[in-house]
Parts: sequence; structure tokens; C-alpha cells
Amino acid sequence: MAQAYGAADPGQTRGARRVGVVIGPDGRIREWLPKVDAKTYPHDVLQRI
Repeated sequence: MAQAYGAADPGQTRGARRVGVVIGPDGRIREWLPKVDAKTYPHDVLQRI
């Protein structure tokens, strides 16, 4: 799944990138951010949706 959403490169098993993805009820990507802070992103995205 990480590869499908651009959070990991093919063949890598370690070191996933910290990207932010918001997926709508229809399964489509609504927001994709190339770099997020893992500590604050969950709170930030919940404020917006």
C-alpha cells in the first residue's frame, strides 16, 4: 500500500517516507502531501475534514 500511495520506493522494506494522504469515501485521493510531520499531521488533517 505504501508503494501505491508514493510513501515507499519499490524494493524498500525500511524507511517509508512521511507523506500525508487523505482518501475520500469513494476511494479517490483527495489530498497528497509529499512531506508531513508525523506528530502533528493527524491533528492538522482532522481540523480540515
